[in-house]
Amino acid sequence: MQEEGLTSHGKKHWYDYLIEADPGACKIQIAPDYEQNAPQTIAVLPFLEKGSGKFSINGVKIDNRDKDKLESWRWTIAQRVRRVFYGFLASREFEVVPLSKIDHVLQTKNIRTEVSLQSIKPEVLGKWLGADALVYGEVFPYQRFYMVMGSGIRVVLSIQIISSKTGKVLFSGRVNRNLLDINPRFDPVDIGISSVLTLTSLRDINLKRAEDEACRELVLRIPLSPRKAYPVFGDATESAPKAIPSKAPDTPIEASLSTSLSERDFIKPPKAWAANEKKLEPQRFFLEEKQFVAHSKKKTMDYVLEMDPSRFQRIVSPLLAIEQPKTFALLPFVEEATKGKFILNGIPLSFRSKEKREQLRWTIANRLRRGVACYLAQRDLAIQSIELTDSILKAHGWKKLSDMLATDPITIGDWLGVDCVIYGKVSSMMSIYSLMYAACRVGLSVQFVSTKSSKTLVEVSGSRTESSFAPAFDPLDIAISSLTTALLIRDVTFRRAEDEVCREIAARLPSSMSQKTVGTN
Repeated sequence: MQEEGLTSHGKKHWYDYLIEADPGACKIQIAPDYEQNAPQTIAVLPFLEKGSGKFSINGVKIDNRDKDKLESWRWTIAQRVRRVFYGFLASREFEVVPLSKIDHVLQTKNIRTEVSLQSIKPEVLGKWLGADALVYGEVFPYQRFYMVMGSGIRVVLSIQIISSKTGKVLFSGRVNRNLLDINPRFDPVDIGISSVLTLTSLRDINLKRAEDEACRELVLRIPLSPRKAYPVFGDATESAPKAIPSKAPDTPIEASLSTSLSERDFIKPPKAWAANEKKLEPQRFFLEEKQFVAHSKKKTMDYVLEMDPSRFQRIVSPLLAIEQPKTFALLPFVEEATKGKFILNGIPLSFRSKEKREQLRWTIANRLRRGVACYLAQRDLAIQSIELTDSILKAHGWKKLSDMLATDPITIGDWLGVDCVIYGKVSSMMSIYSLMYAACRVGLSVQFVSTKSSKTLVEVSGSRTESSFAPAFDPLDIAISSLTTALLIRDVTFRRAEDEVCREIAARLPSSMSQKTVGTN
């Protein structure tokens, strides 16, 4: 069915900025000829961190780490945002080049600093990577603020998507994401409580949320590609249309790595960095990446402070170590939580027709499906494009849940050309409101099933409650609290809860499933 809100669900509107007192914005520019040169295969190059890597609060740097550790943190910060942007891009209709392949090619060509990367023409990089567009990104220094009854985290990101055919900019954007926590109070006791609660907002998990939202805002604004058709063997009249198999080892990408660079491959001749220059040293790439998976997980303190009863369960089969799947496809998810109705405090409310309810069920299920694809891609799992998967399944006549249940995983794997298929079920999606407390809850379970043995290799389930609790004693403070908590129940809040449950599930997968092991410290 048609999926509603593909490029709008989770996008912040003017009232979201107003309610959250967020002075940030997302500004973009689209080339007039974008539609004629719309990219299909995109490579996300290493991002640049335009600061020193030091921790600061209220503009004061309070970091005494040595130079090598700061350089490693510059790479870590840039790489975290790059992975997030890559993941959201992978959940769209584009084909994306795996980050591990990009990094391998760049290291093979000895492209290890921002200077060497920026000196190579986009046309040359595109040929190496087999991409028709390249993403260049810059992450500006994170800012943290604390003002007794208010605190905040600011993430600023700018990106350019450049055609590797013409070398021209197709899309550019800059987002300023402010994750603020403002709790105005009048009673002295309420002021004391507020000052503690706002200080706890400066946690690592909130920084991760700001990174996610900054990247999501930009990716949602990239225009829909008119080139959404994916090649398959056969057509709807044949009995077994299949995905085109992966490229052979002697692909143009591998062949191009054997060629040496010439002067015409450079935008300008590379120069050594002047020893007496006062600017920041050029950023180095491919250093140790710190705490990527841990950065994505909520800690015990996060659950306590946010009054989040959510818990996640993981079951791993011993067969995982034997089969070691490398390629994955997400099958259509099942929506069992709402039946297409809005749920408030456990009570289903709906004024939609039956057809509209069915469409909403499909939309909700596919939103969570895309969310899982986004965060699995950040873990460097080789995820087949959802559009390609759907085109093959539709060619085989799939129209409803019974079609999926009637087809065994081995057959599906043969159609899709993958080692593992992922089944998902939306188990919860509801709003909760009780005066000074409000929440949006999303629950999800996923199963990774082998297409060789039809056995479940990994199963992860859990829920995420995005909540707001503002305790107060003074009558005026109670009135303010009840209003601010009610305003939590919005589309963008549900999108945050959806993203978080998908991120927590992806963070709990064994590291052996990734193409390239990501730091889990």
